[in-house]
Amino acid sequence: MKKILISVILLLLCKPLFAEPVDLKVKVDKDKITIGDRVRYEIIVEYDNGVEIEPYAPGKNLGEFEVKDYKIDIPQKTKSGRIVSKAVYTIATFTTGGFTIPSLKIKYKGMDKQEKEIASGEIKINVESVKPSPNDTDDIRPLKGPAEIKSWFLAWLLAACILVTAVIAAFIYFKKKKREEEKPALPSRPAEEIAKDALRTLKEMQFVEKGMIKEYYIRLSDIIRTYIENRYRIFSMDRTTWELFQEMKSKRIERPHADKINYFLEDCDMVKFAKYTPGQKEIEEAYKRAEEIVDTTTSKITL
Repeated sequence: MKKILISVILLLLCKPLFAEPVDLKVKVDKDKITIGDRVRYEIIVEYDNGVEIEPYAPGKNLGEFEVKDYKIDIPQKTKSGRIVSKAVYTIATFTTGGFTIPSLKIKYKGMDKQEKEIASGEIKINVESVKPSPNDTDDIRPLKGPAEIKSWFLAWLLAACILVTAVIAAFIYFKKKKREEEKPALPSRPAEEIAKDALRTLKEMQFVEKGMIKEYYIRLSDIIRTYIENRYRIFSMDRTTWELFQEMKSKRIERPHADKINYFLEDCDMVKFAKYTPGQKEIEEAYKRAEEIVDTTTSKITL
C-alpha cells in the first residue's frame, strides 16, 4: 500500500513535466440560434516558449458559416513563461439546419524541431428559422384604401422628429465627450517593450513565408495600434485610421510622428481591405517602418 501511495505521489509531481507543449481550445457563445444570428467563435492557443506555431487561418474552414468580423490579439506571455494567442471570430449563416464547425488543426514544431499537429473538437450548432408571430397569416390580405392624414398629426410628427433628433445629437455629444475624458488602462510593461516583443513574435510566425500576407498586415497594424494606445493613452483599436489621425492631432502629438503613423496604417489598410498585394520589398519595408515608429517615439512622450 505504501509503495502504491508513493507511486501516485510521484506521478502527480511528474505530470507537469509531460504536459503537452501546445494547448488548443475552441468555443462558441451559443449552440442554438435563429437564421442570421451572429455567433462568437473563440480560439485560444497556449504554447511553450520556443515552440514554433505554423500560421493558421480558421476562417477558411468554417463549414456553412461565414466570417462577419474578427479580432486577433497580440500574443502575451503568462506568468509561467508560456505564450497565449487569442482570436475571436464573429460568424453567421443564412441556412437552417444542424451544422458543424470542423475541427481546427494547427501544426507546430516542438523543441525537438519535429513537425507535429494538434486538433480541436468539432462544434455543432443548430440553426432554426425565425418563428412567425401569432398574428401572422398565410393568406394574402387585400390592399387598404389611402389613409387620411390630419394636419394636427403632421405637426405632432414634425415635433416628435425634432425632439428625437435633439436627443440623439445630445447622446452622441456626451458619449463622445465622456470617451475623450477616458483613457486606456496603463500597460503592465513599457509600451516599446510590448511592441518589440510582438514584432519579434510576428516575424517568428512566418506568415509571409506561408503566403498569408493579409494576416501578416492585420497583425502588424494591430501591433502599432496597440503601441499607440499604450504610448499615447488614446483608444485606437476600434477607430478607423482617419479617426485615429484626427485624435492624435487633437492630442497635440508631434505632427511628424502622427503623419508617419497615419501613412503606415493607411498602407496596411490597403492590404487589409482593398485586396492590394504588396511585393516582397514592400513587406520588408513595412516591418522596418513599424520598428521605426516604435524607436522614434520611444521616450518622446511624458505622460
